[in-house]
Amino acid sequence: MFNEKYNLTKGNILAQLIKVSLPVMLTSLMQMAYNLTDLFWLGRATSDETINTGYIASAGFGGLFTWLAAAIIILVRIGTEVRVAQSVGKVDEESARDYARTGVQLEVVLGLLFTVIIAIFTPFWISLFRIPEQIVYDNAVLYLRIICIGLVFYMVNPVFSATLNGTGNTKTSFLISSIGLILNMILDPIFIVTLNMGIKGAAIATVIAQITVTISFLIYFNTHHSLLRKAQYFTKFTSDKALDILKLGIPAAIQSAIFTFISMYLTGLVSPFGKEANAVQKLGSQIESLSWLVAGGFQTALSAFVGQNFGAYQPKRILKGFRYAMLTLGAYGIVISVLMFIFSRELFGLFSGDPEAIRLGDDYLKILAFSQLFMIIEALVGGAFNGLGKTIPQSIVSLSFNALRIPIAYLLIKFYGLNGIWLALTISSIFKGTVIYLWFKIYIRNKEMFKLALKEG
Repeated sequence: MFNEKYNLTKGNILAQLIKVSLPVMLTSLMQMAYNLTDLFWLGRATSDETINTGYIASAGFGGLFTWLAAAIIILVRIGTEVRVAQSVGKVDEESARDYARTGVQLEVVLGLLFTVIIAIFTPFWISLFRIPEQIVYDNAVLYLRIICIGLVFYMVNPVFSATLNGTGNTKTSFLISSIGLILNMILDPIFIVTLNMGIKGAAIATVIAQITVTISFLIYFNTHHSLLRKAQYFTKFTSDKALDILKLGIPAAIQSAIFTFISMYLTGLVSPFGKEANAVQKLGSQIESLSWLVAGGFQTALSAFVGQNFGAYQPKRILKGFRYAMLTLGAYGIVISVLMFIFSRELFGLFSGDPEAIRLGDDYLKILAFSQLFMIIEALVGGAFNGLGKTIPQSIVSLSFNALRIPIAYLLIKFYGLNGIWLALTISSIFKGTVIYLWFKIYIRNKEMFKLALKEG
């Protein structure tokens, strides 16, 4: 039977929500720390700031394909996590185990296919960005080719986490993920600086860390009572569960894939402004992760919380949990926005000594600071919708307003140059957060399950 310690259908709501969300948020913060550490050492790989800036830009181009891989991860992860959580709420351990095993099987197959496609045509994919500097192009190709070695591990690890998160056991996911992140942070300076491997060292460190995390998950599953203990990965496949997982994940996966393609297109618009601008985009998005990684982590926790209580038919707990999440992360979003705006130049100065990159980065963070709260709102509402098994609303909102980024960017570039692209990102995020929140409020008011709970407050 399921471990009562991770039962989210009873007990103090705020305490339960914090208990589940804290490990996920800590995992996200660890991920952010790793990303920033990676960029920190790339920015100090040599004594030549121009070369270092080129390394950061190259890693940014290659790293975009891990964003694309995220679409395939989401395709499986969301459905697995939601169905495991709902099965736990219904106290149906067999169903939860079938969903967990099937999710892992699906991700391995899809991950292998994706890796082959990216690895074979690596130069072609990088050439799509129209990179003006040959050395930046060459390093981006090198970085992506090495990253491909660990792509399957990178893609299956979040699904392993999803099987635990759905049961409410986010602590174990955090501990195992931390092993890889800490290892990566240790290896980065050794490979990048000490062994003078530059961007090649950053990629190798990432691959080693991802493989280590996968091995750690497998050891845990085979030594503890869990849904995947001694799972029959090669002898049993539940097709109806697989189709159900994919059905839930397809809207979010399409959303993620198109978002990545739009981001790649916008990166192509940034490229003509030079490697400093590309480095700013890479560095800026990582500094921005102070918001979106924490929000994404809390989104996972809220999805598990809502999923379990939806399965147990407890609408009051769902609504209260949602309110607590909005209040907590809303306050956090405001604080981060203020810090990003006030200390924009100082934050960029931590990772680059290039005066031009710092100047451009100052503008980037000041503009994006206005979108952080809305980005957090979008993530939290998406988590609530996912827990209810409704993955389409966020996909529609995200696709619609992300697509508008391109024409808005083209329009604003004429007036504001490079800053016009950053303004397009901020404007679209404000619209996404506002619209998805209003959609959720309308949905619960018209959903029979919530009507009585809303009347009773």
